[in-house]
Amino acid sequence: MDSSLPVLVVDDARFSRAIITRSLKEAGFKDVRFAESGSDAVEQLEQRTADIVISDWIMPGMDGLELTRRIRDMDEILDHFTYIMLLSSQEEMTAISQAFEHGVDDFVSKAALRTYLLPRILAACRTAGFNNGLLARNRQLREQIATLERRNMVDALTGLGNERFTDRALSDLLRQVASRGGAACVILLALYNYSELAAGLESADVNRVVRAAASRLEHLVRPMDVVTRIRPDTFAVLVHQPGIEQCSKDSFRRIHVELQGHRLETAAGVQSLHIAMAVCAAHGPDGIPTTDELLAFAHERLRSSVQTGKVTEGIWKEKEKESESA
Repeated sequence: MDSSLPVLVVDDARFSRAIITRSLKEAGFKDVRFAESGSDAVEQLEQRTADIVISDWIMPGMDGLELTRRIRDMDEILDHFTYIMLLSSQEEMTAISQAFEHGVDDFVSKAALRTYLLPRILAACRTAGFNNGLLARNRQLREQIATLERRNMVDALTGLGNERFTDRALSDLLRQVASRGGAACVILLALYNYSELAAGLESADVNRVVRAAASRLEHLVRPMDVVTRIRPDTFAVLVHQPGIEQCSKDSFRRIHVELQGHRLETAAGVQSLHIAMAVCAAHGPDGIPTTDELLAFAHERLRSSVQTGKVTEGIWKEKEKESESA
């Protein structure tokens, strides 16, 4: 057990804090902080993260579930893992399920606090230490990749493929569609308040927002789909679909819904993602474009999305290319 792991105890009841404090001290923990409310906890975590948060569920103002949501948002920005344990007198399965659905890692009944708290905390240490160690190694790996691939095909900030990688991956996808059928779908997403963020925030905060948007986008698509960053404010998702009918904007609207307006914690306060999205596709019956043609087609629809605020879509057709050259 690593007794140096930082722990934050959040409880408005002095008696509960006393029990938890005694248990932590008996276990040898050296870095323990206390908060009397959810808002106080958020302020402390903005100053310095904790590896373990032990919080009462029912508190005035911000309850344990809302605190959990705020911590998960901060973790996403900071590339950190916080083990969250809620304490409550509620023991119904529906309450426990609700806690886990909100991102809580463990749940301890206050009635069994003296018996089960310390073993659960020791287990939390192992989980938090492992996950944050893994995140640290991943950061080191990303830094190494960024150093080696900065001029090649990897976006140094997010670890995603860059514009060069996108061209190659899309070329492969179009060849697959030409030879085996199906449809090539290109989804472009613009963070259209990027210039505003870059002008108003420190570069470190802008980078955190971009990395968080990239991470959230990766979690919203299938493992076999390709997510890239082709411009500072633009991401691309390359998807192979069985047919052109699966390439409509409705097929991917969930991505826009989950990203648009998503709130992120930064040192300058809460920032929201403003997302424009275009869904474009190509398949055999309408002709197979080059990568430049399909990307140019998609960028036209993306500009329309920025202007209208609506998700746009389009199917590339050979006749459109002919009319442009006429």
